[in-house]
Amino acid sequence: MTTRKSTVRRTGALAVVAVAVLAAVAGCGSGGGSGAKSISFIAGKTGDPFYITMKCGAGAEAKKLGYSFSATGSADWSVPEQVSSVDSVTANHPGGVLIAPVDPNSLAAPIKTMEHNGAKVAIVDTTLTDGSIGVTHISSDNQQGGQQAADTMGQLIDGQGEVVVLTPDLTTTTTNARIAGFKTELAAKYPGIRIDDVRQVGDTAQGAASAVGDELAAHPGLVGVFTANSQTGEGVGTGLKDAGRQGKVKVVSFDAGPQQVQALQNGEVDALISQDPYGIGQQAVDQLNDALTGKPVTVTLKTDLASITRDNLNDPAIARFRYRTDCNS
Repeated sequence: MTTRKSTVRRTGALAVVAVAVLAAVAGCGSGGGSGAKSISFIAGKTGDPFYITMKCGAGAEAKKLGYSFSATGSADWSVPEQVSSVDSVTANHPGGVLIAPVDPNSLAAPIKTMEHNGAKVAIVDTTLTDGSIGVTHISSDNQQGGQQAADTMGQLIDGQGEVVVLTPDLTTTTTNARIAGFKTELAAKYPGIRIDDVRQVGDTAQGAASAVGDELAAHPGLVGVFTANSQTGEGVGTGLKDAGRQGKVKVVSFDAGPQQVQALQNGEVDALISQDPYGIGQQAVDQLNDALTGKPVTVTLKTDLASITRDNLNDPAIARFRYRTDCNS
């Protein structure tokens, strides 16, 4: 009788160990990103330093909390490609997902399907029209960032003159909020500044460079350019240099990727309004962890911004606002 009981105990113990081993393997697989102890990140644009930095923050926090982590997305700002990424991640059944939707409406149904399949979803950076999707929504206060850009521009041109705004499109929620903040602040505090044009140039530096020449031809009195994201910011210096107006037209650009920081140092750009993508990634994973462990989740979080100029570029307090091209830099 004693022998039989000990055999039962050993058998039960072996079964528990086997289950534990299988669970550990499922949770720690580096490539699959599946299981309750896994978190996946779907970037808006994989090669963008902003999203690379966000991935670094999310990956570091996931590792600290004991989650396996994977990242995906497309090289282009593309609805069909991101939908494909969402479908692929959904099929892997991760515990949590942070995603920057490239369109406020087209991504709603695929992300809902992801939620219905059991994933907790954090909407980061950009937003969806349907605010009920996602357990948390984390981004910069983009309208405030646009206001900071307006104040910086106002100081650079002494509150007087003609300016233009360059934006990749008029559908992305983040850039629209920045433009709205820029317009509101100029109207309220700088009546001597006039916006001549808000121009869609596509999400490329080449598009912005070409547009600068067109705007200078159409508005010879132009004294300032506000660019609403990193790609448009990267092209402005080239356009002004080609037109022989570098240094004469002041440039305030959103984001602080390595190329933009270099442009600031070279005098091609006069100020950068920078976000904290590393912090967005960290906080998204923290909120997903709370959701997955039954703790209260903060539905909306806004992260800090900074105005970077040549004067404060090397201030240690500014370091976290400079974007990365890899997670080791």
